[in-house]
Amino acid sequence: MGSFADFFSTFDGEINRRGKQFERFVKWFLKNDPEWATQVQDVWLWDEYPGRWGPDCGIDLVFQSKTGKTWAVQAKCYSADSDISKNDVDTFLSESNRRQIDHRLLIATTDRIGTNARQVLDAQEKSVVRYLLSHFESATVASHFFNHPNKKAFPAYH
Repeated sequence: MGSFADFFSTFDGEINRRGKQFERFVKWFLKNDPEWATQVQDVWLWDEYPGRWGPDCGIDLVFQSKTGKTWAVQAKCYSADSDISKNDVDTFLSESNRRQIDHRLLIATTDRIGTNARQVLDAQEKSVVRYLLSHFESATVASHFFNHPNKKAFPAYH
């Protein structure tokens, strides 16, 4: 049986390409996971988002919920034993602290969030939902995806 770790190991070794692959996977995941699909109306990579206000400065994706709320998404593609630092989330928090953003989601391939990052995430007036490695490992659609015989045909690989 496949796992998220097996799936993750198929990503490109070059860090920037790996991050872009993960962003495309997150876009697919938010539209297809039973938990998120009930909430997500539309989802865009930042460069596709019609309401973007400039170049990518920390927001990787944006989705519109079925209730009309706008969510900013930060996708962190790190090894499972890496920590997300305060510095890693600062620009996301700054960029997503705009009136047009209602909610925020940090989605990552690690469960490890450094003490200072956790403190700043917890202290936000506009909350930051966290979807981490352990969530991927138990996700229904993720299990289907990770075990699919033709994973490379999915959008994350293109």
